[in-house]
Amino acid sequence: MPIIEYNSEYFDALCKFVAQVGINLGLAHRPFVDHYYATKDWCRLYLYVTDDGNILATYGLERMRFEYNRCELTMGFGENFYSIQPGAGGVLFVHGHRICPIGLVYGGSASTHRLIRARHWMYYSGVRVYTLNDDYAVRTGEGVFRKLVKSVAREVTRSRVSKYESRIPAVVLKQISVREEKEYTRDLLVLDSPFALRFTPTLDYLEWRYNTSLSFARYRLFRILQRGRTAGYTVINESPAKLIIAHCDGMDPEALAYGVLLSILEVARQDFHPRCVVLTSCHPHMQNIYQQFGFTMQHPERSFCVGTLEGPANIAQDTSSWLVNYDWGDNGLRPPFLDQPQYAIS
Repeated sequence: MPIIEYNSEYFDALCKFVAQVGINLGLAHRPFVDHYYATKDWCRLYLYVTDDGNILATYGLERMRFEYNRCELTMGFGENFYSIQPGAGGVLFVHGHRICPIGLVYGGSASTHRLIRARHWMYYSGVRVYTLNDDYAVRTGEGVFRKLVKSVAREVTRSRVSKYESRIPAVVLKQISVREEKEYTRDLLVLDSPFALRFTPTLDYLEWRYNTSLSFARYRLFRILQRGRTAGYTVINESPAKLIIAHCDGMDPEALAYGVLLSILEVARQDFHPRCVVLTSCHPHMQNIYQQFGFTMQHPERSFCVGTLEGPANIAQDTSSWLVNYDWGDNGLRPPFLDQPQYAIS
């Protein structure tokens, strides 16, 4: 039973596997799978396959380039970890983290956390998810009454994003502005950062992962300007019901936070209906800015863990100077995708 890397020849077998898992997975959507797992060496989907070509388990691993205390660090973001045979998933997990020794899980299923707890990975607190206009998502198994209550809450507790613009101080608007861009250019990359841990993708990576012309997801890139000079950038994952701050980076936490907010306002300026907005923040000053704007912190915290096959990684537990974003790995790439029949966007 060999371990292989996904390529397009295995898509039909992958669809058969997804049907056996019994969950609506992005792995059954070919434009996403072929782009994400079959175009770049740094992102692969490992398959545990029988001799007759049936898939028993999957494990996606995206090798992401970070900077930690000004030193380069590569971590493998684990994702799409599913198995229909006991033990098969664990074999793929070990295989992946022999290739990329330091692993990162941001979110993850109960089975994933059982596996990483057994290997004594470190859990980090303070990586907080914030929402504006909570979408009151319906959970599997919820009753009719609870669904009705959430539907009413969506109508009466949410406002169009544009109505929050007055919460940005006038002095900020005189100094900070944003401009939408179509391409990633070298002058956007931040060389001098105040953050102890941050994701530092190359231009090639940004053009692949947050490409502004994908069929299955819509990413919008904004340059952040401080007194007319580039101070960072933000990338927004836009769908009809939700905006996600996919990734951002900047030279100053305050300018970055306000740049994020101005980018959100720009995307939502013509909205007729409220959209949910989701972002992640660790930095206390940035958190305060987001909360003053109207964002609320979600409970419980989304799990954020790092480790190796032998145990914890050598990363301190203080996250207050980290820059973490929500749409890392495949976190923002979940069905339904924009090019599927149930979705449409202008």
